Amino acid sequence: MRSSLIESLQSVEDFRALRGRRYPLWIILLLAILGTVSGCYGYCALEDFCVRHYAALCEHLGVKVKRWPSDTTFRRIFQQLDFEKLTEQFNQWAGKEFEPEAGEWLAIDGKSIKGTVQGYSQSYQNF
Repeated sequence: MRSSLIESLQSVEDFRALRGRRYPLWIILLLAILGTVSGCYGYCALEDFCVRHYAALCEHLGVKVKRWPSDTTFRRIFQQLDFEKLTEQFNQWAGKEFEPEAGEWLAIDGKSIKGTVQGYSQSYQNF
């Protein structure tokens, strides 16, 4: 049974006090994942990602906010977040969502097998 990443993130327990919460935890985690996948590494870069994609994020997430989380919000969340629980939840979702066939390999480190590449010593690789 497949579930969405959002459903999986919604099941991560929110450790924050009720008072002062502007955003649900799942939104902050999803924004961090989307920003990181888009090449935004760091709190300020995540805030910039949210500002840059404000309209699209509001539309696709079905959320109307005056502004997205700031860099300090991301920092506070990640300093207190239990990464073991988040990693476990993410891995459960990914395991259900992406099941490789037997014998199928997925290279995620950007490397290739030397015999399948021409001109492997050059910066440009022609497969």
